[in-house]
Amino acid sequence: MDIFKANILLILRLTKTLIKIYNYKIRHFFVTIQLSQDDDSAISKGVKLIPLLNKAVKDAYELKIKANPRKKDSVFLNTFPGEHYRLLGGLVKNINAKVIIDIGTFTGMSSRVFLDNTSQDAIVHTFDIIEWQKFDSHLKKIEFKKGKINQHISDLSQKKEFKKYLKLISISDLIFLDAPKDGNFEYRFLNLLSGVKLERKSRLLIIDDIKFLNMLSLWRSIKSPKIDATSFGHWSGTGIVDISNGLELNKKFFNN
Repeated sequence: MDIFKANILLILRLTKTLIKIYNYKIRHFFVTIQLSQDDDSAISKGVKLIPLLNKAVKDAYELKIKANPRKKDSVFLNTFPGEHYRLLGGLVKNINAKVIIDIGTFTGMSSRVFLDNTSQDAIVHTFDIIEWQKFDSHLKKIEFKKGKINQHISDLSQKKEFKKYLKLISISDLIFLDAPKDGNFEYRFLNLLSGVKLERKSRLLIIDDIKFLNMLSLWRSIKSPKIDATSFGHWSGTGIVDISNGLELNKKFFNN
């Protein structure tokens, strides 16, 4: 069978599968490729993250996030499993995070979870290219006035901006990467992150949507200890990476 016929058959099978999925009235779906994990050395090294993940999942199971019913997207805050918010709450509690970087403010749901599940002396630094007030936000002005959270209008995938905030990145305990997934931002940001020497301390990098087709190479490129926590996080993919000793990448997987 030639390649053309094989591709036609593949498309037909995929179409039939999508029709079946549609009949089940699935809220949302996308096409991805499932990659083996046993041949990814970073996954093998990431087994050390399992005890932390176990504790975080247990806490996530018991956690009830205070949601504002007037916000349309608040329904997702306590969707568990399926969404990552309760897992994020469990993680920041267990690592006792003091400095958190949230890349991709949007309506502030992840920042809301970080604010509500950390100690009084913790600070959230959220990054976006649009001011938080432009959205129907879960954040409050008083929290910004008190210094509990700061928003930085900045594109951290740009070298100049990355250097501007490098000291902050270096002292962070957790970095949550929930950016546009446009095939550029995440690759550029991780490339910059891998090229600097960070302060040696316990530090996690959480990456959203690692199952997206344009995120598969990014996730595979990571050589630092990592674990796929999708079953307990976001249905579209949640990856946890230990970057206590910095981020190590295999650049051959980069497509830009």
